[in-house]
Amino acid sequence: MKKIGCHVSIAGGIFNAPARAKELGCEVFQIFTRSPRGGKAPELTPEVVAQFKSEMRTNNQGACYIHTPFYINFAAANNSIREASIRIVREELERGTLIGARYIMTHLGSSKGNTRNSSLDMVADAVRQILKGYKGTTELLLEISAGAGNIIGDTFEELAYIMDRSGTETGVCIDSAHMFASGYDIKTAAGMISTMKIISDTVGKGTIKLIHANDSKVDLGMRRDRHEHIGMGKIGREGFEHLMEHFNLDFILETEHDRVKEDIQVLKQIRSK
Repeated sequence: MKKIGCHVSIAGGIFNAPARAKELGCEVFQIFTRSPRGGKAPELTPEVVAQFKSEMRTNNQGACYIHTPFYINFAAANNSIREASIRIVREELERGTLIGARYIMTHLGSSKGNTRNSSLDMVADAVRQILKGYKGTTELLLEISAGAGNIIGDTFEELAYIMDRSGTETGVCIDSAHMFASGYDIKTAAGMISTMKIISDTVGKGTIKLIHANDSKVDLGMRRDRHEHIGMGKIGREGFEHLMEHFNLDFILETEHDRVKEDIQVLKQIRSK
C-alpha cells in the first residue's frame, strides 16, 4: 500500500526526525541529512545511526528518503561547483546507506553558460561518476524540474536521455507541481492518460519510484516552481486522485508546515477511496 508523509526537520540531530514525522501523521518521511544551503555535513557516528534506526522503529516509520542540497549543479560552467556536486551526492548515497534510507533524489542543475545538449551530457557524465564503484543500498533518483530558466530535466525526454547516456541504473522522482508547471496535465483524466503515455514512451513507468505531492500556485505550463497545499492550487484534488490511481508509490509532501497535517489527511482520504 502506498504510504504518505512529508519533509521534516533534523534540527537537534537526525534521530529527531522520526518522532517529528509521526507527530505530523507521516507513515514515511523525507529529510536533508545536511544543510541544503551549504556547510559541513553532521557526522553520522555509529551511535547516531543506531539511535536513528531505533527511532524509526519506535515511531513506526515505514521508510526514510533523502533530498540532496539545493546547490547541486551537474552542468555548472564552473568545474569546481560541478565536482563538488558530484562528491556531495555520492556522499549522500553513502550516508543514506548508513541510516537505511531507500532513495535520495536530486535536482540536476542549470545549463546556463553551456549549450543544452552539452549540459545534458555533463549531467549524464556526473551521474555515471557518482555511481562508479558504488556498492550501497540507497538508490539515486533524478527529479523532474519545473523548467524555470535554464534548469535541466524538465521533460521526461531529457530524463530518459540522461539515464540512457549515463549507462547506470537510476530512477525518477516526479514532483506533481514541477511536472504540471512543465506542461504535463495531470489535472484532467485525459491529460493524465496522455502524460502516462509520454512516461511509458520515455523513461518507462517502472523507473518512477517516488511522488513529491505538491499542488501548484501556477497554471499548467507556466514553468515556475511554486508549491501550494493539496486541493488549494491549480492542480486541485482531482490531480492527486489521478496520480494515486496510476501510481502505487509513496507520496511525500513538500508543502508549508502551517497546513501540512491537513495535506497529509487529504491524501489519506484520497487513498482510502
